[in-house]
Amino acid sequence: MLTFSVRLLLLLSVALTCCLALGAVSNRNTCTFLPDDARWPAPSAWSQLNSTVGGRLIATVPQGSVCHSQPYSNYDAAACATLQSSWGAAQTFVTKPAELPNYYFQNQSCDPFTPKARPCELGNYAAYSINVTSAEHVKAGLRFARDKNVRLVIKTTGHDYLGKSSGRGSLSLWLFNLKTIDMIPHYHSAAYSGPAIKLGPGVIAGEALQAAAQAGYRIVGGECASVGLGGGYAQGGGHSMLTSAYGLAADQVLEWEVTTARGEHLVATPERNADLYWALSGGGGGTYGVVLSMTARLYPDGPVGGGSLGFSLADAHNNQHVFWGAVEEWHRQLPRMVGDRNNIMYNMFNESFGVFAFTLPDQDATALEELLAPFTAHLRSKGITYTLAASQSASYSEHYDRYLGPLPWGSQPLTQQSSRLLPRRLVQDARANARFIGAVESIVASGAFLVGCVAGNAVNRASPEMENAVLPAWRDSIALCGINALWDFTAPLTTNLALKDELVSVHVPAIEAATPGSGVYLSEVDPLYRGDWKQTMYGSNYERLLRIKHAHDPHHLLYGHFAVGSDELSIDSHGRLCRL
Repeated sequence: MLTFSVRLLLLLSVALTCCLALGAVSNRNTCTFLPDDARWPAPSAWSQLNSTVGGRLIATVPQGSVCHSQPYSNYDAAACATLQSSWGAAQTFVTKPAELPNYYFQNQSCDPFTPKARPCELGNYAAYSINVTSAEHVKAGLRFARDKNVRLVIKTTGHDYLGKSSGRGSLSLWLFNLKTIDMIPHYHSAAYSGPAIKLGPGVIAGEALQAAAQAGYRIVGGECASVGLGGGYAQGGGHSMLTSAYGLAADQVLEWEVTTARGEHLVATPERNADLYWALSGGGGGTYGVVLSMTARLYPDGPVGGGSLGFSLADAHNNQHVFWGAVEEWHRQLPRMVGDRNNIMYNMFNESFGVFAFTLPDQDATALEELLAPFTAHLRSKGITYTLAASQSASYSEHYDRYLGPLPWGSQPLTQQSSRLLPRRLVQDARANARFIGAVESIVASGAFLVGCVAGNAVNRASPEMENAVLPAWRDSIALCGINALWDFTAPLTTNLALKDELVSVHVPAIEAATPGSGVYLSEVDPLYRGDWKQTMYGSNYERLLRIKHAHDPHHLLYGHFAVGSDELSIDSHGRLCRL
């Protein structure tokens, strides 16, 4: 393994090679520095930072470098083949500093699928990462970024459609190894008394689910098992297969342990540092401070009913009107099927409809057929054949593993995506429901896109008195629907970018027109989104969130695309982060 000093010199030479031709820009005094800038920190400054954090500073060498001859000179055909075969797995990116499980922001700068002769470049990867294991490491990173005018980013697992955990020439606070899991059988506060769990931000959903199950509990965790619960997931809202039963992930949070951009190490609860608690609970990840732990509610475990349902255009005798009429009827009945506690995950394709996971907490397998009886009767009345399978699991963890496993990592689809909240009032209005289904039909018509939805009641069932910054449109929704397209590594980058352009310029406007007055899930939106992001992602909460942002991050150290206050900065054509 290369020593830190050797990796440091190599990184600087690579950065200079890649960036020498950029030339000067007029606003460098208001922009963060890049490695080609004269005022980029000297090697001695980076070495001093490395000493300050106990040797935990890591100079980035992209893992894709094993597939390229230059400039790292570590080409390895066997290692490259292994990397190619695992490029779609969460573990490939989540467990490593600076690596991005976001194919758009990777930008093929060091891709295992591009030619060997093409140089491996850092591109949007962070230049350095601090392997954070304490608040002191965070404070050191914040000081260095502020004093040396270097862009700062935060990476826990890197599950981020907006590229918040990456940035050209940045210093990354890598939180993945904060893995503490502490059970609290008798948590007590003014707002809640009962079992709770304290998690480091590096604990992924699959690990938290398993730990809770071993103690006889359930925890609200994302459908993507590899996401860090205390990172952007809960900070952005966080939906799950338990949303109807218990609310969103942000609704579960009892305490945040956080280091603010000012360097203050705080605990934020509804009673202490309440403004920060409110903002962190749904107001967006990586914006108001660096979270070092999250304490959340637990719930007694028990049986979970589940199942799947599917029918195709062929099952509807290739009659488009009958097929899409059934999909429309599904949405008309959706509020009844979701009820008070049920969640449903389903996909709509151009020639098929499929529910791949029903979640019926504390019910058995027979409950599903009873729940679906009115809808399956409709299918039969239209001559549509269908497949239905019911299941019963002894615990929520077992149910999760059955439909979204294998735990702890689950699977990670290779998609580009943008989302839209589906208002309950819409599906209860026949004309509005028909317009929505018409929009879905047009989106999926070519076969390149699907629309996948997570249906549930996103009201704050955990504790209505614990106010938080979750987008108000969540509370009136019946489902969150995402427009998805697969990312094809065998195709030219231009092919994938063309799909992205179609997504944001054609399909997102279509679904927004069919769902007026609704919103967007800020953790699942395309970075090229062209709508009114302040309104659709934050709504009436924005101005209060902005005041809290200014109070806790006056130097604009924490930046993220579409994050609160992000319009006060911009990224120039070379990748520098600049104040406006």
